[in-house]
Amino acid sequence: MRRLLCLALMALGLPLAYGFTDAPEGADIEFQSKVIDLGTLSRQDDKQIVRLPFSNSGDLPLVVVEVRTSCSCTTVEYSRKKIMPGQRSALTITMDPSKAPEGSFYRVLQVHSTARSGVQHITLKAEIE
Repeated sequence: MRRLLCLALMALGLPLAYGFTDAPEGADIEFQSKVIDLGTLSRQDDKQIVRLPFSNSGDLPLVVVEVRTSCSCTTVEYSRKKIMPGQRSALTITMDPSKAPEGSFYRVLQVHSTARSGVQHITLKAEIE
């Protein structure tokens, strides 16, 4: 009986000793910044294009599934390819001042991905004259 108990304890302890129980935690998205300030713009200004870098700081591949904007004046382009752990990519955000309302402009972009941290919010702000 004692021998069986020792064998069972060794069998349970072996995976712990060699790190076999380390399961992957998942993908995670990390943005360089979560606020984009375009400053003061005129409605006659050209479209504003901003590249927002991000990285996969997790341990599984990351996929950006969808980016939702709250205004027809803002569009976002992104890759739908897998971003491996440690790799970088970027969102390309285009804002058309001619379609934006005058005054203080605040819009939130919702970034849906396979990251364990869930939906990320990016704030786009400007003053439109």
